[in-house]
Amino acid sequence: MARRANWSRTGELAAAFSELGPTWGRWITACTPAASVSYSRMRLLRVLEQQGDCTMTQLASSMNVAQRRITSLVLALIEDGSVERRPNPDDGRSSVVSLTPQGREHLQLTWKQFQADIAEGFADLTEEQQRQLLEITPILTEALRRRTTARSAAGE
Repeated sequence: MARRANWSRTGELAAAFSELGPTWGRWITACTPAASVSYSRMRLLRVLEQQGDCTMTQLASSMNVAQRRITSLVLALIEDGSVERRPNPDDGRSSVVSLTPQGREHLQLTWKQFQADIAEGFADLTEEQQRQLLEITPILTEALRRRTTARSAAGE
């Protein structure tokens, strides 16, 4: 009986998060400044700001997205002058992506306000609920990363 009750609870969580995921995505989009690039592009700029120059593989890993997605993001950011790509001096088969002064300036002008706007989404939670969410979220995130990696490895 305990197993059935546990399955029901996990099923309810799956349903709740299936609704939360798209809603969170729409919230992020709604909070993205009109004068900014897309959220995905902002994330890539932020990774470069925090980590410095990165290979495409490092960017894909840091952002937890497919390599082809990084390629399209980088190409768009090159086009608007926010990043530059050059051959990797340590490995001629790869390239290194760098934040340009224009990209850094754009990020500095938009990121702080963007984060403040996103944070408004948690204002309706009590302090205790916010604390619980902060405790649970990294645990769930890591568990899902592990399970995703295991599933991907099993499918290869």
